[in-house]
Amino acid sequence: MSYLARVLAVVLGLMQLAYFLLSWFPPVSLHAGSVAMAFYPRGMEAGAVASLAPALRWTGAALALPALLALGYALLRLDRMLGACVQGRMFALATIGHMKAFTGAILATLVLTIFEPLLRAAAWRFAMDSSPQHFSIGVSSEEWMLVLMCVLFFVLASLMHEARRIAEDNEGFV
Repeated sequence: MSYLARVLAVVLGLMQLAYFLLSWFPPVSLHAGSVAMAFYPRGMEAGAVASLAPALRWTGAALALPALLALGYALLRLDRMLGACVQGRMFALATIGHMKAFTGAILATLVLTIFEPLLRAAAWRFAMDSSPQHFSIGVSSEEWMLVLMCVLFFVLASLMHEARRIAEDNEGFV
């Protein structure tokens, strides 16, 4: 099961990287037979990237990159956590640290993803003297659910840490 989760994490990471690259760099729709696929950054409309000057496109991609890197770090820590669990070290301090780092990186990814359109619009407007045609920022119910899941993971990591402490205390009594 852990192997499957690790493979799915790699696939997710590669899919996010592909989406990032496809939404910023070939700004036109891709065609696979009769199917047209349009990739575009959050907060922008389909085809809006194609009308951007190269400097604006590169700036937008640079501002979106931290969220992608945070997700990559989260997936790396998830992989390390799952590897430790396979080795039977579920309550080791390192495993608990991986869980906390994974959860924190997912929260950072979420925050960066939510605020990236606002930062992009501000950079384009104030630093590059270009006004975006349209941008939007918002938080969906799925994102709130992800925040709740991250809180649950933090609680679970705290419980694991406490269980380890109790087990260590009990070893001294035997």
